[in-house]
Amino acid sequence: MTKVRKCTCGGVIDEARESCLTCGHRHYVLKAEPGAYKVEGHAPALVIDGKDAQTGDLRIRVNSPGGSSDARMTPANDISLQVDGAEAGRKSQPWAIDTLRTAMTDRGIAISAARDEARDDHGEDALFDFMGKQYVVQVATTPSVDDFWRDANHSSAVTKVQLNSGVDWLRATITKKAATIPTEQRGNTILAIDARHAGILAQTQVAESYCSRFSSPASEYGFASTWIVGPLPKYCTRLGDGTP
Repeated sequence: MTKVRKCTCGGVIDEARESCLTCGHRHYVLKAEPGAYKVEGHAPALVIDGKDAQTGDLRIRVNSPGGSSDARMTPANDISLQVDGAEAGRKSQPWAIDTLRTAMTDRGIAISAARDEARDDHGEDALFDFMGKQYVVQVATTPSVDDFWRDANHSSAVTKVQLNSGVDWLRATITKKAATIPTEQRGNTILAIDARHAGILAQTQVAESYCSRFSSPASEYGFASTWIVGPLPKYCTRLGDGTP
């Protein structure tokens, strides 16, 4: 008789996805032979988001061991960003990859990840399998402004811009990353724009503004797809068309 695993909510756990079919909560089982093992996870982060009752701004606050941020978008679509501590680049890659994978799964995009098989010396931050094809995931941080992250690392970095300038941040990040990837490899590449501390950029109006000013990165640069990865799966947005 097959034993059915149950979630705390009473739902059935899908063994293939290790998640509850009812509430979506993920469950993990660690199996190990006798020996010495070390389990590593990501440092916890606290994310508080919602509308500011006084100003009507959408506000996303992130507090984690490596840094904290306060990102806002006003009803007029002006953007402000304050970051304390540099938690970007290579240090943030595992988190961005896991968040993107969860966001895709939540949207019904059936992928499996094989990060342990990715080869950094080949430009592979992760490998995603989708519909029998393997895609390389490459992560790039936005805003891709060296001075901004240097100031954040030393003390604090603050910037206030209009929506078009936020789009320019994305544009600069994509253009800079595309220049490092050979054209023939882009069709097999998922570009993940790490916006953990700039999740406002994953808002629909930002993505729509980008695509109205420029074409989809899939069309312009030939990427398989480009995703803006905010601090939570709900703040993940595919920029234009693409697969997956």
